[in-house]
Amino acid sequence: MTSDNPRVDRVSCELCGREVELHDSYVVRIDVFAEPSMKPVTGEELAAIDFEDTYAELMEQMKHLTADDLQDDVHRRFEYRLCRPCQRRFLANPLGKPRQVRAGHN
Repeated sequence: MTSDNPRVDRVSCELCGREVELHDSYVVRIDVFAEPSMKPVTGEELAAIDFEDTYAELMEQMKHLTADDLQDDVHRRFEYRLCRPCQRRFLANPLGKPRQVRAGHN
């Protein structure tokens, strides 16, 4: 089966812009989310919480945030397509942090 649009099966690498066949690309998914664990709370601390005031305060804070801001505080997913050379560079340094050059030993 052939496609009328040959570009449908091609994607651009998000890092270098090179066009590659869809099946030759690599998918990078990044999920950024709030740590799901909660700090321990004692029974005394729990009893001292005024839930109505806490809820009202939270709602007041949220009024000034956009839907994107609220979502970013909980979960955000990104998806990128990479070519093979960029995939290798990404795996070697996924956060893009500066690399320290270490002195060699002879």
